[in-house]
Parts: sequence; C-alpha cells; structure tokens
Amino acid sequence: MLFLLGFTTALIPGPDILFVLRNTLSLGFKQGFLGFLGIFSGWLVFLSLIYFGFSSFIQGDIIQASLSFIGGIYLIYISYELFREKKNQINFTQKKQKNILLYFKGLFINLSNPKAILFFATIISPFMQDNLENSFLVLLSSLSLAFIFVIFLATFFRRFINNSLFDKIDKVCSIIFLGFGAWLFYLGLKGFFTALI
Repeated sequence: MLFLLGFTTALIPGPDILFVLRNTLSLGFKQGFLGFLGIFSGWLVFLSLIYFGFSSFIQGDIIQASLSFIGGIYLIYISYELFREKKNQINFTQKKQKNILLYFKGLFINLSNPKAILFFATIISPFMQDNLENSFLVLLSSLSLAFIFVIFLATFFRRFINNSLFDKIDKVCSIIFLGFGAWLFYLGLKGFFTALI
C-alpha cells in the first residue's frame, strides 16, 4: 500500500516532477538525474523530521507560510527565466550546466513544495507508526522509481523532439511553474495573515 501510494503521488504533476522532466528533456539523462538527487535529498530532510518526531515542525503555520512564500517567489523566477528566452532549443552538443547548481535547484524546489510538505507531514506520517526503517525504505524506493521512470522516458523521447516542440514544452512548463508559483505565493501570504490574527 505504501509503495503504491508513494509511486502514484510522485507521478502527479507538480514542481518536482516537472523540474526533472524539463531538465532531462533539455539537458539529458545525467542532468535530469542530478536534479532528482536534489529532490531526493529534500525527501531525506522530511523523513528525518518524521523519524526524529519533528513532523509537527513542518506542519506549523509560520513554517508552511514561509516555505510557500519563498517557494512561490522562486517558481515565479524560474517561470520568468524560461519564458524570457525567445527560442528555447535542445542543443545536443551544448556544455552542461554546473552540476551543483542543478542539485541545489532540485533540493530547494522540493523543500519549498507544499505538495511534498503535505505529503510527508499528513499523508505519510500515519503509515510510519510500525516498522519505521522498512517504511522509509519502501517509500524512498517507490518515490525514486517513479522519478527514474520519468527520467528514462524523457531520455528516450528526447531524440524525437525537435526545437520547435521543445520550445512549446518549455513555454508550457513556464506557465505551469507560474501557476504553481502564484498559488504558493498566495498560500504564503494567507498563512502569514492567518498566523498573525
């Protein structure tokens, strides 16, 4: 049950999976995987909080509002960066981005992603009551498998995508990131006002 829950939830479109998909399509397998490693590190942070009994920490109103606000601004920035390019292209001979940058982008997107926060704090916590270590392994395996599946799929289809189609995919990702960013920004502001009242 936990494996299925983790796998299907990971595949639901959100900032994490779109970030990995876009990086794999535009930069290739290695760079998509590096972005995934950043997201994986974020999962380890959330699971550590649960393991040590601090899941209530990520459920706090001010913490969630802060993460939503910062995450919203960051996703709006990413959206702007994608959209301002006049013609996004796949260049199979291009030099890759700095690996550490992709890693930290993935980590930051995951840690500021309310979908991830809610998933770990409210949905996953009840499943972690018995046999905690095995539950962690099952969950990490299911989440990782879903992302690796997307990376392999994107790597395969990358060769069939021309620059015109990739530019359209990039613009769609930009609009989706803008939508997520605006939603997170709104949730952050709302959370701050609720906490202060």
